[in-house]
Amino acid sequence: MANFDIPTIDVSPFIRSEENEEGKKKSIEQMREACVNYGFFQIANHGIPLELLSRIMDMYKTFFASSDEEKLSVPSDTYFKSTKKSAGTYEQLLFHLSSSGFNVCPENPPHFKQVLEEMASHFTKLGFVLGRIISECLGLPPNFLANYRNDQARDFLLGIHYSPATEAENVGKSAHKDPGCITILYQAEVGGLQVHKDEQWIPIAPSKDKLVVNIGDVIQVLSNNKFKSASHRVIRPRETNRYSCAFFYNVQGDKWVEPLPQCTKEIGESPKYRGFLFKEYVQLRQRDETHPPARPEDQFNITHYSIF
Repeated sequence: MANFDIPTIDVSPFIRSEENEEGKKKSIEQMREACVNYGFFQIANHGIPLELLSRIMDMYKTFFASSDEEKLSVPSDTYFKSTKKSAGTYEQLLFHLSSSGFNVCPENPPHFKQVLEEMASHFTKLGFVLGRIISECLGLPPNFLANYRNDQARDFLLGIHYSPATEAENVGKSAHKDPGCITILYQAEVGGLQVHKDEQWIPIAPSKDKLVVNIGDVIQVLSNNKFKSASHRVIRPRETNRYSCAFFYNVQGDKWVEPLPQCTKEIGESPKYRGFLFKEYVQLRQRDETHPPARPEDQFNITHYSIF
């Protein structure tokens, strides 16, 4: 196990109203280095009220502590509980965003819907800021990623509860990469998230005032492998429950994803991927979740589109 930390980046120059060009330049340089070397980083001074982050975590705890009958009263595409051999290791509550707001929300705890919508609004704004910085890191116009994404129909907010590990089994989420653009995670009290780098697993310590960000497969493909989508996993701690809240900043399902000309022919490099529809890639990833292949190495991932 590695004993060094992922980078922490101050994004306040892009959040606050006063101009700070030197601060913006420093943030861009740090994020570019983090995207190249890690695919993971933490952000400080992100602008989301800590009271709101604390409140949403308390509400997730209340919801996950409710009866199975209450939890199963929400649509099946909203609540999910692990049913694999590690049954009971985790459960999650998912809300897709759309222009009309959330679909169906649990009644318990009270005001859950309003707080989730407020949380999603903050994450969406932060995703836009991170998209601007990442666009500039790639030498693209600041609004490139926002224009490329087009809408937020595929964005979603996810609350996850992991039960304590046992002597026989401690995996919460096995090693994987995220398919979309950017993932923003809040783990305030209990760790367990680990990122893979240089053949080692780096634990990411929980923090009440910082957020964890990782680059997804879409950014890796657009950048033609200049930025990496890092493999990560969750290891459940012993004798305690783990809760986290994640926001997935994605692209439209019908979006065609391929290496950008600015990252290939305009700089004399060949594309490392063939193009694909984002929704088809997600569907093939989801197929493996419901019908896992016999061998882990046969799981569908972004290398399926690689050009060798």
